[in-house]
Amino acid sequence: MKLITTSISAAAAMVMMASSFVQNVHALSLTIRNDIPGNATSPIQYGMMYEDINRCGDSGIYGHMLRNWNFQASDAGEKPTTEFWSAIGDGSSIELDIKNGLNDANTNSLRLDVADSTTRKAGVSNEGWWGLRVQPGEKYQASFFAKSTGYTGPLNVTLETSDGTVVASAATSESLTDEFQKFEVSLESTASDVSIDNLFVVSVDSAEAAGSSIYFQVFSLFGETFEGRENGLRKDLAESMQGLNPSFFRFPGGNNLEGQTIDTRWKWNETIGPLEDRLGRMGDWSYWNTNGQGLLDYMYLVSLQYCLFRSHRKQYKMCEDFKIEPILDVYAGYSLTGVSVPESDLEPYIQEVLNELEYLTGPADSTFGSLRAADGREKPFNINYIEIGNEDWFSDTYEYRYKAFYDAITAAYPKAKIISTADQKSRLWDIFDDHYYANITEMKSLFSKYDNYVRNNTAIFIGEYGTHVNGCCNGSPANLEAGLGDAIFLTGMERNADLVHMIAYAPMFKREGHEQWNPDLIHFDTETVWHTPGYYVLSEWSKNRADTILQVDHTDGEFGPLYWVAGSNKETKQVFIKVANIGDSEQTVSINLKSLAVHTEGIARVITGDSLDLENSKDKINVKPEEYIFNLNSASDFEYTFSAYSATVLVLHIQ
Repeated sequence: MKLITTSISAAAAMVMMASSFVQNVHALSLTIRNDIPGNATSPIQYGMMYEDINRCGDSGIYGHMLRNWNFQASDAGEKPTTEFWSAIGDGSSIELDIKNGLNDANTNSLRLDVADSTTRKAGVSNEGWWGLRVQPGEKYQASFFAKSTGYTGPLNVTLETSDGTVVASAATSESLTDEFQKFEVSLESTASDVSIDNLFVVSVDSAEAAGSSIYFQVFSLFGETFEGRENGLRKDLAESMQGLNPSFFRFPGGNNLEGQTIDTRWKWNETIGPLEDRLGRMGDWSYWNTNGQGLLDYMYLVSLQYCLFRSHRKQYKMCEDFKIEPILDVYAGYSLTGVSVPESDLEPYIQEVLNELEYLTGPADSTFGSLRAADGREKPFNINYIEIGNEDWFSDTYEYRYKAFYDAITAAYPKAKIISTADQKSRLWDIFDDHYYANITEMKSLFSKYDNYVRNNTAIFIGEYGTHVNGCCNGSPANLEAGLGDAIFLTGMERNADLVHMIAYAPMFKREGHEQWNPDLIHFDTETVWHTPGYYVLSEWSKNRADTILQVDHTDGEFGPLYWVAGSNKETKQVFIKVANIGDSEQTVSINLKSLAVHTEGIARVITGDSLDLENSKDKINVKPEEYIFNLNSASDFEYTFSAYSATVLVLHIQ
């Protein structure tokens, strides 16, 4: 936190200036009304939408570090190969073996044919996802299934630099046999620096194993995951999610739920159980999805994140007193090539959804609840929100599909809130999912979209939004202009928080250089993660939440270039004033508090820059929040100067 003084730098002066003495009769004047009832906000106003896009699942948030780890298909979803694996040792070779599979889910294996090597080392290596990150002192957990013909010794597991320097090593405690068995080892890095130029290696003494064949399947390698969860999340990316202070989590799509075809839809039952039993699928964004991160993993993500976000407790079992709402998106009979399940054929797809819901919410002795219990989670989850389909305005069949799914779901789960994704007349909805990808001019017009919207006991879910300065949905930078467009949009949604109950940006992640969609909120590569201006806007708007939106009267000015909202929070005894300034000059505003008395020292959190084109990169963060203390004239009035090109949250403390 910084204190504004007369000796601040020029840059800081541009960012923030608050004066108790300068009088400006032409300044915009805002009166924040605490003398009349305000509108209650939703307790789950801000959250996250997730789908596997931009290479953000495998290789991203899902912490599995190895690529092509079970040989079910190529990276492009075609015939399985040995891609991303190499043989170690002179004369040794690898092949895909279709006769020695592990089980019905994994019918191939990676076969190593061992030759005696001058280095007395033969094995297999994996290059990871555009490199393999090794960090000083980090601990790693590796596992795989293996068997052999002709060799009955142990296996060595190492992390090595590309030149062969070993930076972590372990040996299996068991020896190979002619039947598949699972091997697990722990490794600890001795590397002195973070690097991604590394390999994962499993090897044997080539002299002892010469002439034998070793068969491998279902490899895994995890570093230290978020909160230490098995099969868990990449820690730095999960912490970025944490920084958004979310209250809900919508999954598994988006488009990636629907499949390009009906058969390639996301099938929940193929994503549960041990890794060796899961079936991958061709995702909707041009690459193979392993389903290593599956339905139960998503639910653990929901529970565990809320534990850390809200309670700061470390034990998963202690998170049950708290809740981040899962928004479960279910397949509703429409896939992206435009094909719909005929009305007469819907029953098995409806049953698939009911089975999924029973898996999550049924008692441990129910048919599908028992599967959940067998997977390690005996206690049922609570699913309060169910979304039927995704962006079904693209189809002309939602009328009959929504009706059929709605009737079945509400009959079994009458208390669930149902989210509709397109207008239809067959059945009611509790919440309507609106998506907005727009340029900044359009975001300005959307600011007042819900001001006069009919309130009829239904709510709006902004399931996806994003400012696209050059148009949707690629080629638009995640720059300051986009962030300020987001700030204008979010401010308008907060002004209507009695109607707009939930808001989520999309897409949330992109792996740098491998995106199908721009802009995105959180950028990463194998080595690190960095955030966009829009990320910081959403984070500040989410962290500084009112429980009541207050009426704001204005004189001597209209909306544009300033856009504002004000609210109070009874629990924290705070008032929040959020202002976006899209103009190229600073704007001084006179602010009056009616029937409110606050302390005469406030906090300003400001996101700004001297150019709308500013972006953040891996090497340089140009735009991020800065925090300042400013002084008020009195307990009920002050002037404040909002910087050009800025998004600002003023925090006042009620006396």
